[in-house]
Amino acid sequence: MSLRKSDAAPFGIGFAAMLVVAGYSLTSVPLDWDEGATLSAATRTPGELFELASYKDAVITPFYLLLHGLVTIFGESDVVLRLPSLLAMAAGAGVTAEIGRRVAGKAAGIVAGIICPAIPSLVFFAHTARPYAFAFFFATLSSLLLLTAVQTPTWWRWVGYGLCLALTGTFHLVALSVLAAHVVILAMAWWKERDRRLWRALPAIGAALVVVSPLILLGRGQRYSQLHWVQTPTWTTILTSPGDIAFSPAVGYLLLLLSVAAYFVVPTRRYVELLALIIVPLVVVIGASLLAPLWVPRYGIFLLAPVTVLAAATVTTDRLRAVAVLPWFVRAVAVVGALVLLSLPVQTSVRRTHNAPDTRGMASAIHDNAAIGDVVVYTDFAWSMRPTLTHYLNGLEWTQTVQPPDILLKQTAAANGTLEATEFIDIQGRLTKASRIWLIGPAANVYGAQDDPLSAPGWKIKYIGQRYEMQHTYTYQTGRAVLLVPRDESAGPA
Repeated sequence: MSLRKSDAAPFGIGFAAMLVVAGYSLTSVPLDWDEGATLSAATRTPGELFELASYKDAVITPFYLLLHGLVTIFGESDVVLRLPSLLAMAAGAGVTAEIGRRVAGKAAGIVAGIICPAIPSLVFFAHTARPYAFAFFFATLSSLLLLTAVQTPTWWRWVGYGLCLALTGTFHLVALSVLAAHVVILAMAWWKERDRRLWRALPAIGAALVVVSPLILLGRGQRYSQLHWVQTPTWTTILTSPGDIAFSPAVGYLLLLLSVAAYFVVPTRRYVELLALIIVPLVVVIGASLLAPLWVPRYGIFLLAPVTVLAAATVTTDRLRAVAVLPWFVRAVAVVGALVLLSLPVQTSVRRTHNAPDTRGMASAIHDNAAIGDVVVYTDFAWSMRPTLTHYLNGLEWTQTVQPPDILLKQTAAANGTLEATEFIDIQGRLTKASRIWLIGPAANVYGAQDDPLSAPGWKIKYIGQRYEMQHTYTYQTGRAVLLVPRDESAGPA
C-alpha cells in the first residue's frame, strides 16, 4: 500500500519531533544504574551473553545482542548505546501519529505525533539504553497493523502483524500483554462482520507466541531474581498509574481527561478499540501481579500511544461546541503548550539526572586528582557502577599520570557469566603497594550507605578503615568517590 506525501506527514512530523526533542539531550546524563548492566552485557561475546541469559536477564538478551552488534562495529560510546532507543522511540511517535491519522484524520495524527515528545517518560526512555523504547515502538506498530488487517484481512497483512507481535514480546514480555487487547478487537470485528479471513490472525498469533515461548519460559524461571523487589499492586497503584507511567501526574491526568472526552468525537467502534488498547493490557498485568507481582509503571509506556491518539482526536475535533469556536491548530497549540509547561520540571530533571551515580563526573574527579600508586576499590553495593566508571575512565587521556587500576578485580562479570565481578580475597596482599585508594560506592543515604563510608560492614571495608582515612569526598548525584590516604601510624589506632 502506497501513501501520498500528505498521508505520510503525521508520521514524519511525529518522528522528527521526538528525534529533535529527545536527541539534543541524548548524552547529557551519564549512563545510569540499569545502563551499567546494558554496557556490561553489550560488550560481551555472544557466548558470554547466552551464559548470562542462563543466569539472569534472559528476557532482555535480544536487546543486548542488538547492542552487541552495534558496539562491535561502532564502539561503546554513549551515543552508540543510546541511539537505538532514540530511533525506536522516534519511530514509535511516528506510528502513534499514523494511528491518529487513520482514526481521526490528518490533524489528529500531527497533534498525536507532537504530543509524544511532550510526555516526560517517552523522552526519558528515548535516551536510555534499555529495551523500553523498542517495546513502545513494536507494541504500537503491532496495534496499527492489527487495525489495518482487520479492515483488509489479507494474508500478507497478517504475516506483518505476526512478525511485529513477535518482536514486541522479544524486546519486552510485559508489552506482549497488548495481545489481550488485540484479541478483544478481533472478537468485536468477528461479532460484527463474520469475515472468515479474520481467522487468519490465529496462525499469526500462534507463530508469534512460538517465537517468544523460550523467553517466556526463561523469564518465568528468573522472575523472582529479576522482580523480587516489585510490590503487589493496590487500588492506589491503579489510581496513580496515569501519572506514574507518564512520569508526571499533571500530564498523565490531562491526557486521560482528553482521551475520555474523545468518546463524543471518535466513531464508537474506533473508540472502543483504542480504549481496549489502554484498559485490557493494564487489567491483565495488574491481575497477574496479584498472584506474581510484575507491574512496574515503566513497563506500561506502550499504553500512552492510544491515550495520545484519543487526546489528539479531542483537540482537533469540530464536533464539540465547547472547543470548536477556535480553529483546531489554535486548540492544538494551547493543549501542547499546556502539556509542555506541565511537563517542564520533569523534562528538565530527566536531562540532568537519572537519579543514579554520575560516574562520568566521578571519573573526571579521579582523573584530575590521581597520583602514581593510586588504586580503585569498590564497595559491596557498587557492582553496577564498575562497568560505567571503568567505561568513563577508559575514555579519558592519561598523560600526566596512569589510570588507577581496579586493584581487587580477579575475574570480570563477563568471565563469571553474571553481572558481578569476582574480587581477590587477599585484600592485604593486593593493597600492599597502594599509596592511596579511591573508594567507589553509593552516596550517603543511598542503599543504606552511611555518611562515613569506612563504617560499612564487611571485612574489606574494615581492613581498609584500619589502615586508611578519608582525605576528600567527591559526590556526584547518588554516587561518591572517596579519596583515602594511609593513616598516620604515629597517631595510633583511630
